Amino acid sequence: MAERAMGGSGNEETGHADSRSAAADSDLLALPAGYAVHEYRIDRVLGSGGFGITYLAHDTHLDCPVAIKEYLPRDTAGRGPDLSVRPHSTAGARSFAWGLDRFLHECRALASFHHPGIVRVLRYFAANDTAYMVMEYESGEPLDRWLAGREPIDAATLQRIVRPLLDGLETIHNAGFLHRDIKPRNIYMRADGSPVLLDFGSARRVGVPGQEQLLTAVVTPGFAPAEQYQPDGRQGPWSDLYSLAGVMYWLVTGHLPTESLARLREDPMPAAAVIGRADLYGKAMLRAIDWALTPDENLRPRRVADFRRACLPPAGQPAAEAADSPAVLPAPGSSFSEGCSFIGAVLFSDVPGASTPADAAAEAALKERRQLLATLVSRAVAGVPAGSRLAANTREGCAVCYVGDPEDALRTASLLGAAASEQGLALHIGINLGPVRVQPDPGGRSRLLGDGVATAFRVMRFTEPGQVLVSAAYVDLIGQLRRSAAACFTAFGQRRDAHDRVHDLYLYVGTAHALASHPITANAAATQASDLTPAVVEDAERLLTRHIGPMARILVRKTLPRVGGRDELHRLLAEMIPDPAARSAFLTAATHRWQQPSTSRKPDSTPHPGSPSPAAVAAPLPVTAADPVTGSGIGDADRERIGRILARHIGPLAKVLLRREAARAADVDSLCRALASQIDSPEQREHFLREAGLVGGQGS
Repeated sequence: MAERAMGGSGNEETGHADSRSAAADSDLLALPAGYAVHEYRIDRVLGSGGFGITYLAHDTHLDCPVAIKEYLPRDTAGRGPDLSVRPHSTAGARSFAWGLDRFLHECRALASFHHPGIVRVLRYFAANDTAYMVMEYESGEPLDRWLAGREPIDAATLQRIVRPLLDGLETIHNAGFLHRDIKPRNIYMRADGSPVLLDFGSARRVGVPGQEQLLTAVVTPGFAPAEQYQPDGRQGPWSDLYSLAGVMYWLVTGHLPTESLARLREDPMPAAAVIGRADLYGKAMLRAIDWALTPDENLRPRRVADFRRACLPPAGQPAAEAADSPAVLPAPGSSFSEGCSFIGAVLFSDVPGASTPADAAAEAALKERRQLLATLVSRAVAGVPAGSRLAANTREGCAVCYVGDPEDALRTASLLGAAASEQGLALHIGINLGPVRVQPDPGGRSRLLGDGVATAFRVMRFTEPGQVLVSAAYVDLIGQLRRSAAACFTAFGQRRDAHDRVHDLYLYVGTAHALASHPITANAAATQASDLTPAVVEDAERLLTRHIGPMARILVRKTLPRVGGRDELHRLLAEMIPDPAARSAFLTAATHRWQQPSTSRKPDSTPHPGSPSPAAVAAPLPVTAADPVTGSGIGDADRERIGRILARHIGPLAKVLLRREAARAADVDSLCRALASQIDSPEQREHFLREAGLVGGQGS
């Protein structure tokens, strides 16, 4: 690995146990050693920069060291004889006052961050006509010094460094802040090997009127993106991700990134995927680094979650497998990510046995069977692309969410059942289609939440060992994809769970014919009709992705063999969008685009600025209209009103449930009570009934 060299930045250092420098100690503007401000006694200067000075101090109340940042913008203010901070001129007083107010606001926000990957702000206060931020004193080594003698680091070590930093950065961004100065010198490694992000002297809140005044050119060559060189540059989470990816590039290649301004016209910097060690870090990691280091900010990952998903292995995926998997690099506006909801097929499996074993021996046996189950699940999903599945082990069994081909759930069920049978293990397996939320937990893994997962678990609970039961929602989707779907399932009937929710269930019997894959490419499909061109197919896939998420690509491919032209393709795809308003928007956009004079040109695949990501629009959508149903005593206005209320509680599946229950209900009262049984939470159930006009809820 090439020799590493790091240049000084001139910015403050915070909480470094060995950061003394002659320049810092001789700072004539610094408070003198021994000076007391409130209960803190100044020991020495840790670092200084354009916006202030950072000190090592001693908390005399708690008898512990702290780091204190003093607001002192050198361009507009200096130190007076009484050690107070004073503006240089009347003209500079206004700028100083504005900056002081922003500093206090930012202190307040930073003090609310509680994350092990971010330096902790303990308090802030005003004194000496300026303001001070008190932080935990983090003793350790900056990343570049810590790395000496450890290079090259392995993939596991890299992940242990990157994951907490990404989680901490996500916390900052969720609060509306940018760090704006991520570099090796601002990443400290504690004695236990965990990283902490320091120096928020350049942090700024985004989207606040007037904030542009302080979005100045804070840059560290090689680690600052091009937009930070300009006060009016469009800065966002993608800017911090560029800087962190620059640190990762330096870690995996041994070379400092080329300055971003020099990369705008012709990029001379070798890609990490070219010069990095794929055998050590994996192609996915290297390609993700290159993605976040794209000079054009519009082409970078928009959020931490998108970048995390691309460069770190999903929960349940072995590191070795991740190293050989291609990176999942979704384009802006077409990604699924942590913290967002989307529609997915969910398979939930568990082993026979009591959920609360009677004794230690039974508990040990159950644990052993579940360990075997986890191994079998890993093998069964090995053929599914790593970027289109998420797996999680829970106390109730194993959950796998599929965001690509929904039929992968059936294929997994068949493989898993056969493998378990060979081991003498008969499994419980349930499959559902519904909204899923991916939530990171403190351990750095991912949890699968949402009604889609909860219902898959409840469906599984109705199975006998060796059975595979599926929900009606999942059967409806498979029926839209294959005419032969009826041969795969047989009606199992309705079951009511412990939450008083009724489930329409089907037993999966499976046939080799029904499970066979029939991939159809866009070019092959285009030969069916003159107006069904590859550009039409690509455009339809992009539009559908906005409404249902990453599953759109597979659904388009599976729909192509059934259509004879462009209009039929659009109509069948629209039927897969649960919300009528979104369905109408899809049809309008799809048909309008191809009624333009130049219909032969390929549509622009770049999302318009501000376009919502599919994960955002795949979250629960309000139902604004209802499909025709046969309920005799229920008017259209009542169906529409009840559908909207239900959608607020259970999301996109409200439309499907409304159509089914309205066909059976005799009046509005019975319809509302039937729909209420589909809501898990008793409180939400009561709330739905009150909103629907049934005073007194279920007990009325």
